[in-house]
Amino acid sequence: HIQLRQQSSSLIITNALEQRLPALRLNADEWMVELYGPDPAEEIFRPGLDRVNLLIRHLAERALYLGLNVVLDDGYWTRASRDELRAWAEHLGVALRLHALNLPEDEARNRVARRNAESGALFIAPETFDLFLSHFEPLGPDEPREPPEPCELAD
Repeated sequence: HIQLRQQSSSLIITNALEQRLPALRLNADEWMVELYGPDPAEEIFRPGLDRVNLLIRHLAERALYLGLNVVLDDGYWTRASRDELRAWAEHLGVALRLHALNLPEDEARNRVARRNAESGALFIAPETFDLFLSHFEPLGPDEPREPPEPCELAD
């Protein structure tokens, strides 16, 4: 099974899924900080993120091949990114479950600001968040999703 999270949330959701299933949780932001620091320059960030996402995909495939559950802790902010993941899961013959936490914009911004204040977190500048937000596509009515978990309502 692949579990994935969509939109802005805290690690509460994915950490709970990781423990409950149990599963291998993969988070590109954590890898980016480990490899490139908490605030890499744009010319490092984009190619670095592409490499990290490729490595995460390979690691997820290997874990799934071994019969492990995987939690992909990422935004999947566009319909195209979610459709691509659905096709990937179908190709691998594994179930895909989407856990979405849709927050009001103010709350999402507050969570990003709190996260930015944490030591070791990948820094997201307000203008970067604005750029991400301008590309955000909420789940369509035809996109299956899991019901919210109790932990998803807390911060």
